[in-house]
Amino acid sequence: MASGEFEVSGGPAPNLLHGHIEATVMEHGGTTPTTIIRADQAWAVDLHWDLHGALVPMISGMWVVHIYLESIGPGAELKLPDPAPEIKIPVNQISGHYAHHFHVPAGRVPATHGSTPYKLVAAITYETQYGTPGPMAGYVEGPILQFYNP
Repeated sequence: MASGEFEVSGGPAPNLLHGHIEATVMEHGGTTPTTIIRADQAWAVDLHWDLHGALVPMISGMWVVHIYLESIGPGAELKLPDPAPEIKIPVNQISGHYAHHFHVPAGRVPATHGSTPYKLVAAITYETQYGTPGPMAGYVEGPILQFYNP
């Protein structure tokens, strides 16, 4: 599991609003280790994030969830979901606790050049109730993932 922090624009105000984010990679039907994934096998990233502070009940809008894969060496740079529509999750004004199982179908990440390593970054950004980007975002760098053809 990898973890990171939420950044809130406007400077540090830990009593008003702060948060953290965690990401865990898992292979559907796979075996350990979970960082070496067959290209023909589905996998996922389990995301958990929390907001804390006095301003949590006042926030409305949506969270927008993406997974980015940056190739190490030759290979494509990927932004998931694509071609699917963006994943949007309503803001929970009561608890500030969130979870999302980010499913990646088999074959979505190519394994060229024998096998391809990718650096994973999970990004959760805030969209206001008006559909515009807001001043909050959480990022977490995950492990290096190796994709290979069986």
